[in-house]
Order: sequence, then C-alpha cells, then structure tokens
Amino acid sequence: MMEFKAKRKDLVPVWIGKDETEAVSIAVENLKVDLQKVLETETLLSKVSDAKIVVGTIGVSHEIERYFDLHKLQDETGEFRKEAYILTVTDGRLVIAGTDRRGTIYGIYEFCEWMGVSPWYFWADVPVRKRECIHLPEGYEKIDYPSVEYRGIFINDEEELEHWAKLHMDENTIGTHTYEKIFELLLRLKGNYIWPAMHVNSFNIKKENGALADRMGIVVGTSHCDMLMRSNNREWLPWLSRKGYQDVKYDYSIEGRNREILNEYWRESVQQNKDFEVSYTLGMRGIHDSGFETSMLDGKTDEELRRQKIELLETIISNQDQILEEELTETPLRLFIPYKEVLELYDHGLKIPEDFTMIWANDNYGYIRRYPSIEEQKRPGGHGIYYHNSYWSPPGRSYLFLCSIPLAHTKYELMKAYQEGIQKLWILNVGALKPLEMEAEFFLRLAWEAGRTDERTADTDRYVSQWIDRNFSGDHGQKLAPMINQFSQIANVRKLEMMEDDVFSQTAYGDEAVVRVHKLKEILDKADEVYDSLPADEKDAFFQLVLMRIHAVYLTMCQYYFSDRSTLCCSQGKMQAAKQYVEETRAYEDARRKLIFYYNHNMSGGKWNGIVTPEDFPPPRTAMYPACTPPLSMGETRMLISLWNEEDKISFVSPSTKWLEISNAGAGSFQYKIEAPDWVKLSKKHGQVSREERILISADDTTEKRQGKILITNESDGSNYDIPVEIDPVPADFENPEDDGAVVISMSGVKTKGFRTIPRLGREEGSLLEGYKEGAETSFPIYLTSEGEFLLEVHRFPSLNSTGRIRMGVKIDDGEFRTIESKATDEYRDTWECNSANNVDKLWLKLAHLNHGSHTITLKVIDRYFAVSKLVIYTKKKKENNLGILRGSQELPKTGWILKWADDFYGNFRLKPRKEIFARKSVTKDSLVATDHFIEVPRYAKTKTPEEILKAAYEVFEEKDQAVKIDAVTAYMQTDFAFTEQENWQYCSSESYGRSGLALYIRDKERYWKDVMSAPKLNYQIKCTGGRYCLWVLLRINPTRLYCLGAAVDHNFLSENQLYNQGRLWRYEAEQIWQWLSFADIELSKGKHLLTLAVLSGGVRIDRLYLTKKSDTPPMDLYWDYGLN
Repeated sequence: MMEFKAKRKDLVPVWIGKDETEAVSIAVENLKVDLQKVLETETLLSKVSDAKIVVGTIGVSHEIERYFDLHKLQDETGEFRKEAYILTVTDGRLVIAGTDRRGTIYGIYEFCEWMGVSPWYFWADVPVRKRECIHLPEGYEKIDYPSVEYRGIFINDEEELEHWAKLHMDENTIGTHTYEKIFELLLRLKGNYIWPAMHVNSFNIKKENGALADRMGIVVGTSHCDMLMRSNNREWLPWLSRKGYQDVKYDYSIEGRNREILNEYWRESVQQNKDFEVSYTLGMRGIHDSGFETSMLDGKTDEELRRQKIELLETIISNQDQILEEELTETPLRLFIPYKEVLELYDHGLKIPEDFTMIWANDNYGYIRRYPSIEEQKRPGGHGIYYHNSYWSPPGRSYLFLCSIPLAHTKYELMKAYQEGIQKLWILNVGALKPLEMEAEFFLRLAWEAGRTDERTADTDRYVSQWIDRNFSGDHGQKLAPMINQFSQIANVRKLEMMEDDVFSQTAYGDEAVVRVHKLKEILDKADEVYDSLPADEKDAFFQLVLMRIHAVYLTMCQYYFSDRSTLCCSQGKMQAAKQYVEETRAYEDARRKLIFYYNHNMSGGKWNGIVTPEDFPPPRTAMYPACTPPLSMGETRMLISLWNEEDKISFVSPSTKWLEISNAGAGSFQYKIEAPDWVKLSKKHGQVSREERILISADDTTEKRQGKILITNESDGSNYDIPVEIDPVPADFENPEDDGAVVISMSGVKTKGFRTIPRLGREEGSLLEGYKEGAETSFPIYLTSEGEFLLEVHRFPSLNSTGRIRMGVKIDDGEFRTIESKATDEYRDTWECNSANNVDKLWLKLAHLNHGSHTITLKVIDRYFAVSKLVIYTKKKKENNLGILRGSQELPKTGWILKWADDFYGNFRLKPRKEIFARKSVTKDSLVATDHFIEVPRYAKTKTPEEILKAAYEVFEEKDQAVKIDAVTAYMQTDFAFTEQENWQYCSSESYGRSGLALYIRDKERYWKDVMSAPKLNYQIKCTGGRYCLWVLLRINPTRLYCLGAAVDHNFLSENQLYNQGRLWRYEAEQIWQWLSFADIELSKGKHLLTLAVLSGGVRIDRLYLTKKSDTPPMDLYWDYGLN
C-alpha cells in the first residue's frame, strides 16, 4: 500500500501552482527550509505528476482539485469556508490545499509543525526535532478551519522589542526585519491579523511594512485611537511638518481649513494602503489615546455638549467612510471601537452603520466589560473583542513583565464573549511579545476553534500538557501542566508587577503568605527538575517558555514575604529575626536581578538581550524595593512567644496543624524545651533560638473533648510560659466546621443542575463555581461551635456587566433568600480598582442570629455569570486577610540558601550596584518617555549601622562646602534638631550607605492628606551661609498618588510654582525607584532655619535631603560622606 514517506537526505520534489500568491510561495519556501532542518533533505520544484508534495489553492491551482472531495471544505450553504485547509495523502503524494491563500499557508505550517518545527523555533529557540523518516498513510486526511474570522495580536508598549530590534535585527526601529519574523510566527500559529507597534514608530512611515504584511498574508489594522491606519502618536506631527502646515490641531470641531487638513491626513493613509488587505478603524479620540478633543464645543451644558459631540462624531465617521468609498474599489473591514468616553456617546445614541464591526474591550485586566445586546447581535458587521494579557496602565497598575492571567480565566471570559455573539474579530494585547509566548498561542488557538466540541483548548491541563510535549522531549507535559496552571492561579492573586507591602497576612488564621511561598517553591523545584533532565539544546527554550516566569514570581513573592516578616518581627520585638529577614529580602532581590541578567546576557548566547528589562523604563517598571524594617538596636536576650491567629490558646475542632513561635528579643541565644500532653504532636521539643523558630502543633485524634497545657521553658534563664491547648470536637460526619472563628466553604467538586465548575479558576487554588441558569440553587452544609450574628464573605470572580446587574441570592436553612449584589459592574465603579488588583470581588452579608450546630447555606442564581470561588463565615471579629483562610504548609521558609542557588543556576558573577537616578526640576509633559539622568556606580558605599546614621540627629545640620546634607531618618529620634509631626511615622531600609540606609514613611499607602498644613511633616534645623539653594530630595514615591510632597522654610510653605512640576511628583518613569528629585529652589538668609517637608501621601519614602548652592547633582552614595560629585 502506498504512503507518503520522506527519509533523511532524500530528494523531495515539490509542486506549487504557477499562479499562487506570493504569500503561499513564501510559505512553501519555509516548508523547504523546514524539510532541510528535519531531514537534511534537498527539495526541488517539479511537475505535479512527479511531486511528493503538492501545494495549491482551490480556484487558483486547479490541478490539485482532483485529489480530494471539494465538498469537505464547504459549509452548510455550499460556500467554501474561509481559510480552511486540507492535508491528504493520495497515491503516496501529500497534498496541501486551502480555500484561499491563508488556508493554504495554514496547511503548510500545520505540516511543518507535525514534522517537528515549532512555531517558536525563532522566537523562543525551540529546537527542531530531527528525524530519520516521516510518513503518513495512504488516505490520511486532516481538515480544519477557523471559528473567529480575524485572529490577531497587538504589539503594544513595545519599547523593549524596539531595543532588542536595534541590537539584533540590523534596523534602527521595529521594521521589516522584525515584522517578517512576527508575521511568520502569526501564520504558524494560525493568526491572520495584527495591530502593529505604535509607541516607538509608525507602521506607515515605511510603505514596505504594509507591503510585507500583504505579501505574507497578514491583515493589518489599528487600535481604538488610530483612525484609518494612521498611528497618530508618531505620524501626526511629522506629517504636519512634512506638509509645512502650522496652527493645525487634531480637533475636528474646528471647521474649515483645520478639518480639511485632517481629512487630507486620513485620505493619504488610505491611498498608501489601498492595495493592501487592511482594516480601517473609524471614529476619533485624542493623540495617543487621550480624550476626544472638541475645543469649539466648550461652554455648553453637559447635555448639550454630549449631544453635539455625538453629532460631531457621526459627521467624522460619515466623512471617513466617504474617503474609503472614494479611494477604494471594494468595501474593507471597518471597525468602530467604543472605548472610554466614546462608549458613553454610543450609549447615548451615537449611530454607527450596521455593516461596521463593533470591537468591545475588556477592563485591561482580563474581565470583559459588556456584551452586545440581542438587538446589537443582529448587526451584519458583527462584533469583536480587544483583550489584554499585558497593559501599560494609569499610575501604579501596569503589568508588563509577565502575564499571570490563567489560561482558564482567558478561556472563560472569551467563551462567554463568543456565546454572546462576539465572533468576528479577536485581538490580544501581548506587549512586546516575549515572554507571553504561551498566552499568545493559547489565545490564537482558542479563536481558531471556539464553539467546537473537539477543541484542543477545552481542558487547560490537557492543552498545556500537549503544548509542552510538542515543544520538548521527555513526555513531561502530564506532570508539568497542572503545576503551570496552578502557578498562574497563585501568581494572579496579586500580579508580581503590582506587589506591595502587607498584601498577605502572616498572622490571621495562620500564615497565608507562607502557604503561597511553599506552593511556589514546590512548583519551582519540580520545574527545575524537568529543566535539569532536558537535553542541553532544549534548556534555553524551556527557560523562556516555562521556567523564567516561575523563577520571577517565586523570587518576587519571597522578597515581599521576608520584607513583611522583618516589619512584623520588629513590631513583635524579634530583633535578630528582623535583621535576618532584611538580609533575606536583599538576597532574593539580588537573585531576581541575576535572573534578569541571565535572561538577557547568558540565555541563548545573549540573543534576547534587551527584550525583557522589567526594572528599567520604558515601559513602567515591575514591583521593586519592598519596605524592609531592620532593627535599630539589639537588646538583651529574652524569650518571646507568639501564638497561632494571635490567640491566647491553641484549639482544635478537627485534625489540623497550627503553630507557636519561640523567638529572641535581643542579642545572643537561649536553650528551650517544650512539654505537651501526649495527644498533641510537636514538630520540635527542644532547641536553641537566636532568632525565631516556628513549632508546628497538630492533633490527629480529635474525637474526644480534651484540655491541657503546653509548657515552654527557657533553659538558659529558667523563665517559662504556659499555653492552654484544647480539643473541642465536632461530629466527624459534618462538613465545613467552624474553626478559629470562621467557616470556610470551597466551591470545588460541586455538581448541581444550573451550576458548573470551571477547573483551574478558583482564586489561588481549586475551581470556580458559576451559576448559569436563573433560579438554580445549590446548598452547602456548615457546623457552628458558637452562636450569634455572623458575617458572610463571598469571594466572587470579578467579572463585569456594565449594562446590567450582578446578583446572587443567599439563605440560611429555611429562611428567606436575601440578595447580595456587586456594584463593581464596570471599570472604575465602586471597588473595581481593588477587585482587579486582587482578582476578587469580596461581598459581605450580615447573617441573622444562628445557633450552635448544623446549618445549610444556599446560593440561588439571579443573574447569569455570578461565579464564586469561596465562602467564608466569620463567627468572631474578622481578622484582616487576603485569601479568606488558606490551608497548607505553615513551616517558616528555609533561609540562607537562595544566593548559592542563584549562582549555580544563573552564574557566579558580581552584580553592579543599580544606577543612581536624578530628575531635574524641569520636566517634559510627555510622561511616556525617559528623561532622568543616570549615573553608573562603580561599587557600593561603605555600610553604616543605624546608630552611626542616627547620631546626626543631635546637632544642627550645618552647611559645608556650599551644601547641607541630611539623612531624613534622623527625624525619627525626635530631637530639637530633627523631629516629626503628626501620624505614626515608621522607618524602613533604603539603598543609601551601601544598602544599609534608612528612610521614613507612613506605611499605609492609602492614607492621603489634601493640604500641606494637615499633612504629616519632617523637620530639620539647618544653618547656612545664605543665598539661593536648590533642595534635592532622595525619595521613592507612591505611584498611585500624583501629588505627595510640600516644603516649607520657617513654617512658610513654598507655592506649587516653586516646586518640581508644581508638586506633581508622579511620572511613569518615577514609579518603583529611588530617585534624587530637584524639588525646589529656595532663597535663604544667613543663619538658622527650620526646613520642613510635608508628605501628603502614605507610602512615600524619604531618604535624604540635599540643600546646595551648586548647580550640579547631589553626590552619589559612594561619595556622600565626602561631599564629592
């Protein structure tokens, strides 16, 4: 029996129809290259009768149409499906055919991937799988076609991609060399559509960009702010300059010449792209995504203004559509994207032609804001979705390092969209593309097969397993897939880019933060094991596609865990432990810096240098510098005891593990021993403590009521503590018992008609429970050991419905249903900002009086898509926590190992100190560009002890060499020369004195004061020679507050005009970093003065002040003590 077969180093004849498009020809050339990579074959173009591989498009190359049944590629109406392809073996010949040029291309690349060439062979260095022979049986047939018509990616916030292109692609910006690789990747992933980069350049600047896309078969479009294929941010002003036009504004409300020039601007873009397959976005917003500019409509009432804006926008769209009609011979794909203020106009009557495609948006964090109504679904132009897996956000909320949104989350939201009629166009914001490889491929695959029963993406564990095994040897997919999906669930609770101090509790209901650390460590260890087992040529690809994100999240979460723990230990008096945890925080910070260096410089021989730089700007930086709290001094040795949940006893109601902590308040160490009843198990009964130890306490048999004591003795000084311990059992057959003042109800495993569980979408762990059928009910048993009026907390998946309501009914036992409703139905409504940061909408309901014993809580569906991951009933005063009580390993993490591990993995090299950053008083209005001055630092400065830093608080700060130098933390000492006013000022670590410095801040970053008079203040007594001085401040801003600092001399506050940027310290460039800020110019008379800083926002950290007559910047840290620059 004949079959298609090709052996290593065979000659493989290939036939392609003479009339095929250049796009198909390019794909055939890549097929020939791939055959050479896999089999080291030679290929030649031959007659169709001699060919082993035949390639052609139906209706173009008629010779292929005799090899298969054409009806198999048709839909129910007899029309050929768009972009469909067939692979079939006939008479030993492989036939690859498509219903159009892209269908044929997809068939070619499907075969290439089957052979062993990953779509990621270039963009992630996945090695080609070399084979001795490939074969397919006679009669083999594979047919496929897409569900969503336009499937693509948006290259956005692409500064890193441009940096990489300059270094590696022989071009001075993202251009044809880079786009050729991107377009090929898109086609190999069965995508067909792109919104190209628009921050760093304009796609239109070189016509060859568009020509290349068309030659390769890619459809090009633009986003919501760039009309008729223009990229305004980089095109508008250069176009005006080239034309010699002046006094022109991007404002259509200015009639006459201004409006005519705007029409000309758009018309020329259409003329440039008229021969290419493109989509045109119609409408108008401001340059680079600012609001709709309508200066000639000012002075109207709100209602009049809205009505006239609607009329104006309808005129714009009509005129733009007229340009398309005049310049094009066929009607193109036309998009309208109702976004931000334009959505409001649409909702108030803006008329959009029915044959336009409406593109809806999510909230930028993965939650779709609304779906088309039943009436809107009838539009012949159809609907699309603009979805985000990467986002340059308003202040403090960007995520541009990784994507941690679970694949199950993306699938859940997009399949709801598909079911609600959004089926024409899907586009995903992928940032600079790397390291979002997995997310990009999953999105495009989901778009390809949405709505089918045989979809590859139906089960995310199975999808990831197959994806791993397609790209790597060893059959690791089944082992890795659940871990990778679980990892995303953990990481997306709070994205690493948005991490902050005190996000997770270490004391409420156990230590939820350490449970996360242990989970991540387990995933890291198992993923590292797979990495170690892989062949050498697969390791770099595995690091890029899988391992880097796991390392990055683990190292970041540990930074914040140990930083928070240093602060907790200081507050508890555990001074040696606090000191150790500051050192651990620094170690994890250095390990992450080594990871980033390794990715850029060592991995793949430095091929990807410049493309992942999350600690540099632009785009906005990831989370950096958690606020550690080192001890200011060490006291005498003394034993301290801390208990689980900050209680005064240890209680068990069922088998579980809790803990107590033995710690040292001061220097030295002591011996301890623990005695406990025999029904209590201890992880350790004696030892020596210099810092702290967490002793795990468990009770396996909780069937009987028991009471006893745990006795802890300090054997060094004889002191001891008695801790009551008890078992207060609940009946063994009752589920969800009360413990530690709370009842926790998981949604995993629920099987009730009208509800469905979504695997891998529970918050942190487990499944999500969605009620999809109105009126459906599901119930959960609970058992209470106390009685009273309790608080119910519902952890809702924070989906949105901007035009509807989000409600669920709740009842206890046979009571009446009460409605619990979310007001966060759209972005910027109610608690949306908090919800999208924490990926949960916590809703509360006060329950009526409940008695001790068993009860039933019932949920009832009121509105579709109300989905829950957890219920918590607090029977005592709620202790602040993030995760609603998380069970898992409670051991303290091991310390002291991470730097050796980092050296072993990333390389044993010395990290340079970070650059020191200086911002001058004059700033550009463009917050998207880098303007700060950087100084390379050759080495770290000599460290100082807190005592050495703080001794300056006991004398006036006197001018020397035309400058006054102040360590801000001296005000913590409350002396006559340095003191604070108002609020509970705290200190934290800083980067000064070789990373041993101290800064002052208000830890609660949500605190805000409206004026300098009421704001908390730092005061310093200075003595100067008089004259004009520049006040520099070394600080780290709170990125969520625009205004956060004021200054006064002798109680007279400077006006905003005297301050840096009128006191507006926030810029994207300033987020996350320590920087010297040229804050104010001050005239001082000779003598003593009181210098005051007023801090209007919590979270702002102040390290140093430098008052100078000189024109240069403050001394770098290395020379601070010497006054050198």
